[in-house]
Amino acid sequence: MTRVHVVGYGYGDGWLETDTQEWIDDRGEYAQELTEDLRDWMAEHDHEWPHDDVLAQWVTDRTGQQPCGLHGDGLMWHHQLCNFADHLLDDFGFVLLSTVEHDDLMVIVSDQCGRMVQPEVYRSTELELETWADYSRATGECARGHRWMTEDTVTLRAEDGRHSQSYRVAERIRVPFDDRDRAYVACPDCGKAVHFETY
Repeated sequence: MTRVHVVGYGYGDGWLETDTQEWIDDRGEYAQELTEDLRDWMAEHDHEWPHDDVLAQWVTDRTGQQPCGLHGDGLMWHHQLCNFADHLLDDFGFVLLSTVEHDDLMVIVSDQCGRMVQPEVYRSTELELETWADYSRATGECARGHRWMTEDTVTLRAEDGRHSQSYRVAERIRVPFDDRDRAYVACPDCGKAVHFETY
């Protein structure tokens, strides 16, 4: 699980966020040899940007096998995230390629606000590959043991279903003494700080 930070600008103003690299590291191991191989292969074949078809060709050339998708349908599993969407991560995109030889590979490409960067390859350490798509859910608990969850980063619900009312995450954010480093989500039941982690 990855710790979730509270970004707060003032009373009732802010959002939840987690460090993207920590989130990735919780799900995969950096494969330096494969990363270098992919970058070298791209340079040899005059590819400047790792589009889906480029990555599929790299896997095919390296293994002699076509990549298969999350559900074995032969298609790559592709995600593009923007930092204004309802998720916990910074702005980045990734593509999942699965091959027999390499197990499950995640190729991560971050545009860093429009500046193209080199791709990185990770071997998935997750048994359930759907975990790579779970970038908007988190659970939290306050000092008094009240547990809360969000599935969209926008609404907060009691994890044990003790009551049906939901709350807006942003409205529960507090920034004591205007110190953003101390921002927290106030528990709707008792007002104590709720500390979140990703699933």
